[in-house]
Amino acid sequence: MDPFLEPGTGPHSLLVRLLITVGIGLLIGLEREYAKRVVDKEEQFAGVRTYPLITLLGFLSALLAERHGAAFLVAGFVGLFVMVVASYVMMARAASFGITTELAGIIAFLLGALVFADHILLATTITVLVVSLLTMKVRLHTFIATLSPADIRAFIQFTIISALVLPFLPRGGFGPQGVWDLHEIWTMVILVTGISLAGYLLVKLFGSRKGTLFEGLIGGLVSSTAVTLSLSRRSHTGTAAAKRLAAVGIVAATAVLYPRILLEIGVVDRALALHVLPSVIAITAVAVLAAVLLWRSADRRPDTTAEMEVTNPLNFAVALQFGAVYMLVQWLMMLATTHYPAQGLYAGALLFGATDMDAITLSIAHKGELPEPQRAAAILLATVSNTVMKFGLVFIFGERSLRRGVGLGFGAILVTTVIALLLA
Repeated sequence: MDPFLEPGTGPHSLLVRLLITVGIGLLIGLEREYAKRVVDKEEQFAGVRTYPLITLLGFLSALLAERHGAAFLVAGFVGLFVMVVASYVMMARAASFGITTELAGIIAFLLGALVFADHILLATTITVLVVSLLTMKVRLHTFIATLSPADIRAFIQFTIISALVLPFLPRGGFGPQGVWDLHEIWTMVILVTGISLAGYLLVKLFGSRKGTLFEGLIGGLVSSTAVTLSLSRRSHTGTAAAKRLAAVGIVAATAVLYPRILLEIGVVDRALALHVLPSVIAITAVAVLAAVLLWRSADRRPDTTAEMEVTNPLNFAVALQFGAVYMLVQWLMMLATTHYPAQGLYAGALLFGATDMDAITLSIAHKGELPEPQRAAAILLATVSNTVMKFGLVFIFGERSLRRGVGLGFGAILVTTVIALLLA
């Protein structure tokens, strides 16, 4: 039988589960009490005392249901639901139509039942998600206000790309030597566009403190190359302090490149990801440290920040373009490695790393017939090529002082990468 239907069989003692239940209720209640009484100056359905009682009600209802039948759990939930409806009706009469607090009460009841069923990890994860959503009310409303019709279309298109197109694509190789698999190719399209879209949403969600360290980090999720080009072009019109902050944003965006490619490798080949992990950690740490040192030496007043332009990275044209580039890179890498596996792999990494890190990373990760050390070295070579290309953008489009700041950061990154290559 499903363990959820046998809640008494879990490894944690009843007392431990009881304490966790109370803790979950206190956490939700604390947030609701603060949000309603302190911030909104409003009366609320439940607060720091009531929510622990609600989670306890769910816990006890589940306990009695196990011992005496499911009717006790149903009765407890129905009783709470009636109270929630009555509370909402009374609040609505006072022209307060929000139902968030009441819904949080229902979820708290179910969380108490989940903890009794010993699904503690699931319950605590849901609790964190619920409290995060509750505390981000103002920021989420501000985020919604910043969305454009193009952003809404992008979300719809991503849903179509991921949920409606993928299931209908065939598996199996086709093309020259069966190098292409439409289902696998489109899965990689979803992965890359999803990461970029998540980064764009974070930029929109966390405001417009342009040129800061944090802004560069989340902008790098969208595209470190786009951040580099944007800040380089704007460096000619900003103040000296803004140029230093622009260097911070460029180096920070590049730092995010390494965790991003590690995620992509992990989806395709976990063994290769583990092989690359020490190098990625070292290079990312050095890149972040360089960005932090540049940031600490810069003037961070609001009127000195450099503006970073990040546009929505997703539409059908972009998805199709990446799919086509990925197919081209796969084919060329297959040709390059057929007769000269190591040399072709390294040459392809240096060539395509400067143009599309996502495509070359995924292509190398899929070459499971080649040894892991060779593939790891090829991916690091691709990052070298990509970093040199971005410094070229800074050199061509950026102002002289920007080149100096970015050069110091990129120099530290390249030295660390070379050391990682030698050790590999």
